[in-house]
Amino acid sequence: MRFRLGRLFSNIDWLLFGSALGLSVFGLVLIYSLSWPQENLFLRQLIWLGLSVAVFFAVQSFDRHFWRSISWPFYLVVLALLVLLLVLGEATRGSRGWFFFGPLALQPSEFAKIACIIFWAATLERLNFDIANWRHLLKVVFWVALPVGLVLLQPDFGAAFIMALVGLVMVLYTGLDRRKFLFLALALAVAGVIGWGLLHNYQRSRVLTFLNPQADPLGAGYNVRQSIVAIGSGGLFGRGLGLGTQSQLNFLPEQETDFIFASLAEELGFVGAAVVFALYLLLLRRVYRLIKEGENLFTNFLLLGIFTMLLSEAVINIGMNMGIFPITGITLPFVSYGGSSLLASFLGLGLAQNTRK
Repeated sequence: MRFRLGRLFSNIDWLLFGSALGLSVFGLVLIYSLSWPQENLFLRQLIWLGLSVAVFFAVQSFDRHFWRSISWPFYLVVLALLVLLLVLGEATRGSRGWFFFGPLALQPSEFAKIACIIFWAATLERLNFDIANWRHLLKVVFWVALPVGLVLLQPDFGAAFIMALVGLVMVLYTGLDRRKFLFLALALAVAGVIGWGLLHNYQRSRVLTFLNPQADPLGAGYNVRQSIVAIGSGGLFGRGLGLGTQSQLNFLPEQETDFIFASLAEELGFVGAAVVFALYLLLLRRVYRLIKEGENLFTNFLLLGIFTMLLSEAVINIGMNMGIFPITGITLPFVSYGGSSLLASFLGLGLAQNTRK
């Protein structure tokens, strides 16, 4: 392994790191507010944040070629974990998405996103990928579909959708003409039909509720209605930390995870939400800048995958809180409670930082 101790704190993009840390601090403050006086969630997230920051600095200190060289074994390990999860994972709310080790819970699908981005980037570079080449296309579709299918079987539609979207964007980065576009449109339509058939009834109801929110306001549409009420009640400056009615009185479900943005808007208002938006824009701008400075195809594909993952997770989570996207269980990067999500996000940023010249 090519670990460079001298690079542990050198050549750091402090704006990139600072924006991610700022978002995480927002998350900690909200988690403390929402879980007080029981501080277990806050303390767990604080420990995960410390570990995530350490991983960020460690990951960016390895030689960038190291990550290309381990892309295949990393991908295989993650696939093995996803298979084991279906057999040994403990069912929680109808999904086998976590391994539990006492109070510690690990969600392999979060790390699968990162492993797949590294492997897909290395594969696309190695093939010198051409979407018009059927052999290339079939290989890449297989390597993308395999982990996506395993995650769907848990079932975790949100993580599977993010992985499929990231794979699609990385493929499209190689170029697209009319014939390729028509082929992809057909492939996506077929995948959509198959995906709909694999969804559980409660997941289908979420999509149908998104299309018609008033159809079941006290059932499938309840979460979205409460989220919209929470966002609207925050006003300009919010009700104040610990004073949100929807979140503190538990009208708003999953207020520390899926609906943490609604909790933020209720307690910190438009001003607090605007600060969070600004931090996301800064973070994504720094990653995009690295894409423009990329030295080779592997670096560009890797950065594009990380950029797409973070952007899509943030947009979809905020969108579902506002009722403009279906509820998918996608958390808000760096902000939502969850150690696996936080660690995977910082791992992705460490890989992005690793590509700097």
